[in-house]
Amino acid sequence: MPFTYEIREHKKDKHKFIEITGYEGSVSDLVVPAEIDGLPVEAVGNHSFSGRQDLRSVTLPESITTLYGFAFHNCRNLRKISLFDSIDDYYDGVCRQCDSISDIDITINRGWFEVIRNFLADNDKTLKFTIRVREGKELTATETYITSCLTFPEYVYDFNENTMARTIQFSIAGSGMFYRECVDRRSINYREYDKLFEKAKIDSGEIPQDIAIGRLLYPVELLAGYQEAYEKFVTENGLAILKRLIAAATADAAGLETLKGLIKYRPGESLFSEADMDSAVRYASELGATEVTAVLMDGSSNAATEGSDGMRFEF
Repeated sequence: MPFTYEIREHKKDKHKFIEITGYEGSVSDLVVPAEIDGLPVEAVGNHSFSGRQDLRSVTLPESITTLYGFAFHNCRNLRKISLFDSIDDYYDGVCRQCDSISDIDITINRGWFEVIRNFLADNDKTLKFTIRVREGKELTATETYITSCLTFPEYVYDFNENTMARTIQFSIAGSGMFYRECVDRRSINYREYDKLFEKAKIDSGEIPQDIAIGRLLYPVELLAGYQEAYEKFVTENGLAILKRLIAAATADAAGLETLKGLIKYRPGESLFSEADMDSAVRYASELGATEVTAVLMDGSSNAATEGSDGMRFEF
């Protein structure tokens, strides 16, 4: 096995477990096993993967309870980490200076959101979390999950020295710090998250687009008023959003599913104007994206057909 590791003994109950210390050879998509040589893998050690430029994604098993300091520090090409809420100990700098990291996929099985707070505190860049929360407190044969997709904007600390007054003044630029305060150890305050959208729109660019798309496609605890605000924003920025999604859809299946989800979001009444849809079809056609073009044309024709007589049917 290419993983390097050490066998440790737990301080409390003396059980033996594996602490990962590295990986021999090159690896792009790192998948850490839940067990090695019959022992559970429970920790990723200090600087285990620090400075590796080959890593693109990391998948951690539910057996992991500890991420030691700087475990993935300075992995500049690392884009995605998938893990569980099993992390009890998250040490300093786990993903610091991972300049490309943008996606965190986390499964919540025990109602422990602290690991989300840890990642947000460790990184001041924009992070998108796909969060799957298990319904119910008891484990059953067929588990069901509620999924949300939340984008947390970046922020920047700005320090200014006032030499005359012999003081240092600091300010925070960007809405990211406010969004980070919506997460506590046991829950996410979706209402506070949605209230901050006006601040996110000031940041402009792709960030408010991702926030709106995530909340509309995964509307966990989304109140009607905020839903309308997100819908209005998507409609007003329709062509820019469609072009982004078309580019993403040509790159991977997830991007195509997001595009399909927005097009089918409101049956019989498109979120996008007819002019924007027409422009999007031409854009996709120019790119040679045949499948994407077909999806757009199908969405346009369905909206026109179902909405032509002004009637909607719900079953």
